[in-house]
Amino acid sequence: MERSHHLTASLYFGIAALEAFLNEKMRAHLKTTKTDGEILNVLRKGDIVRKLKKWPTEILGNPLSLSDGTLELLTDFNTVRADLTHPKTQGHDIYAKLESIDPSSVVDVVAEYIVKYHEAAGTLYPYWIFGWNYLNPRPDSYEIFIINEQQFSFSLQAIGFKVPASSHAQAEAWRSNYLGHFEGYVEIRDALRGLDRCEPKFDRFPFKPVLCRQWWMSDHHRSCGHVTTEALNHALSHDV
Repeated sequence: MERSHHLTASLYFGIAALEAFLNEKMRAHLKTTKTDGEILNVLRKGDIVRKLKKWPTEILGNPLSLSDGTLELLTDFNTVRADLTHPKTQGHDIYAKLESIDPSSVVDVVAEYIVKYHEAAGTLYPYWIFGWNYLNPRPDSYEIFIINEQQFSFSLQAIGFKVPASSHAQAEAWRSNYLGHFEGYVEIRDALRGLDRCEPKFDRFPFKPVLCRQWWMSDHHRSCGHVTTEALNHALSHDV
């Protein structure tokens, strides 16, 4: 039941995130030529699958260069989501389809679509597409904090990646390459997935927002940014 709950949530939020994203882009595209009422009618028409297939071309002038099978997966996910929302049968067949879904594939195709859209538009995709968020520490709590891509560059540098965050020209080129293209997204995504640590905390700046890989877990907040097993093992290996 818990697995089904999380799978259902991933489908609902994944598809909703894509539709909200495309609605926002279409609204911005139409705001100079249509009234608010006319724009609302456009946003209400058509299902999400049509929007996924047609709207990038309408907005950007070209279709997205998606990986083979991405649109088919998104279509299948939307079908399962619709069956769960409006069940047509009383059997277990809906949940059988749900249980066959790999939850990581939902995350991957939603992220790919958004990144590929930004790539086609010539804009930077948001750093939170990696699933990491900034924790903004308070004396007795934490809150999620949205920050800019420049600070994200410094955070990756603090974690240990070779990012030229301090040089303005080099940092701009790095962000254009890694935060503006799908290949750069994949490289950062895979590197972040291999970590067992978050951005380290600094004693001099106890309330500085830090990039966290498990921001949704309250128990993790107590140790976020502290010494990790990897760091301890590395230190011990040099002990004499």
